[in-house]
Amino acid sequence: MNGGVSGLSGTFLGLNYQTNNFLGLGETLSVQGNIGNLARSLVFAFTEPYLRNKPVSLGFQVFSKKSDYNSARNYAAVTGQSSNLTAAQQSLTQNYNQSSTGLNFSISYPIRRSFKRVGLTYSWDKSTITTFSQASANLFETLAFRSGQIQGANALEGIYTSSVSLSYVYNKVGPSPFKQRYGTDISAAFQLAGLFGNVRYFSPVVQYKHFVAVKGLRPNPEGRNVIGLRLQASYIQGFSGDVAPPFSRFYAGGDNELRGFDVRAATPYAFIPVRQNIPLTNPDGTPVPIDPNNYTLGNITIPIPIYRPVSIGGDIKFTSNLEYRIPIGGPVTFAIFDDFDMTSVLRQSQLRQSVEGADELNSPLYGCTSYFNGACQGGQAIQFINLIRPIAGSNVVPRMSLGGEVSAILPIVNAPFRLYYAFNPLRLLENIQGESLITRSMFPAGGAGDFTYNEAITAYDSLLHFREPRKTFRLSVSTTF
Repeated sequence: MNGGVSGLSGTFLGLNYQTNNFLGLGETLSVQGNIGNLARSLVFAFTEPYLRNKPVSLGFQVFSKKSDYNSARNYAAVTGQSSNLTAAQQSLTQNYNQSSTGLNFSISYPIRRSFKRVGLTYSWDKSTITTFSQASANLFETLAFRSGQIQGANALEGIYTSSVSLSYVYNKVGPSPFKQRYGTDISAAFQLAGLFGNVRYFSPVVQYKHFVAVKGLRPNPEGRNVIGLRLQASYIQGFSGDVAPPFSRFYAGGDNELRGFDVRAATPYAFIPVRQNIPLTNPDGTPVPIDPNNYTLGNITIPIPIYRPVSIGGDIKFTSNLEYRIPIGGPVTFAIFDDFDMTSVLRQSQLRQSVEGADELNSPLYGCTSYFNGACQGGQAIQFINLIRPIAGSNVVPRMSLGGEVSAILPIVNAPFRLYYAFNPLRLLENIQGESLITRSMFPAGGAGDFTYNEAITAYDSLLHFREPRKTFRLSVSTTF
C-alpha cells in the first residue's frame, strides 16, 4: 500500500502487488492500482530480466489511466487553499481530463563492464479528451494535430498514439534513490510517434544529474552535506503536416520541477481566433428580442470575431534544479534550492490551425447591422490568419524559485514527505493589450448598437493582466530529483 500528495496527482491511495520470482523462474509480475481526486490508474506489468539466460530485459505493460489537468483545482486539492491564480488567469489555464488505455513493450540491454544501458520501447494508446474550459476547447478543437485534418469536437475522441522510443542511461548515483550522496546520472531518449496512429511528432529529451558530498562548499567524500544538480532539456515537433498534440506540449510548474509555481501554470500564452456570439443589449441592460411581440423566439445575438488568450505550452523546455542538502537527524533533511525553467514557443508553425478549423472561422459572416425575418443582415467577411500567435511578453519568460524545504522518508508508505517555502524572483508580470477584429460597423445603429459595441470592446479588447505568484508554501509527498 502507498499514498501521497502531489501537485499533478493530488491526494491518492495506491495498492501494489509484485513478485520478483513469478512461477519460480525469476520473472517479475506486478499489478498496481492508484486512485485519487485528480488521477487514477491501473497497470498490469510483466518483466523477464534474463531472456534466454542473457542480460536482456524484456517486458510489457497494459494500462488504463485518467488524469485531470486543471492547474487551479490541482493546487486547491493539494493544499486545501484557493489557487494563487486570479479568476481571470484561471480562465486562461487548461482545464481538461485525458482518459487513456494502451500497452507498451520494452527491451533493454546493459553495456558490459559499465553502468550504461540502452533500451527500445514501443507504445500504443487510445486517448479521449474532455474539456471543461473554453481555453481547452479552443486549443484542442483548433490545432491541426490529427492526421486527416480532423477538427472540432471530433478531434477530442479516438486519438491514437503509436510511438517508438530509444533510450540511453548511465547511472552511477549512490548509495540509494532516496539518499544520493555521490555519482552522475545521464539519460537521453528519443520518441517518434506516427506509425499506425493518427498523431505524428518526435521528441528528444536529455537529462543530467550529479551529486557530490561536501564540507561547507568544498567536495569531500566524508562531508555530511550534499550538493545536487539536475539539468534537463526537451523539444517536441510535429511532422508530415501535423503539429504535436496539445497534451504533449510542455508546461512548467509544480513540486517536480519549479516549486514556486502551480502545476502546469507556467506557460506561454497565445491568441486563438474564435467566433463569439453576444446578445444585442439595450443601454439599460435588457436584451433586444427578435420579435417584441413574441419573446419565445429569443433574443438577437451578434457574431463577432475575437482573439481569446489561452495557455498553449511550449515546444522547447529547459529546466535546472540546484539543491544544498543538510541532514538534520535520522530520515529528516533540510535543503536550500534554486529552481529555474524556460518553457517557450520556438516554432510558431507548430501552432497551425487545421484547414477545416480555419474554414469554419473564415466562411461565415460577422456582425449584424439589422435583423429581418429571424436572420441577421449586413454581415462582414473576416479572414483570420491560420497560425495561433504567441502573445509578446509571455513567450520567452525565465522563471525561478528560491527557497528551503524540510523532507523526511515516511516509514509506512516509504515515500518522501516534505514541506517547502519558495520565493519567485523571476516570474511573468505583464499587462498586455487584448486583441480583436471588432468594429462599430458590425452592430446596428442606435443606442443598443453603441452599448453592445462598447461592452464587446471592454470584454474582449481590454488590458490583460498576467500575475504569477510571488511566493508559495506547500506540503507534498514527492521529490524534485
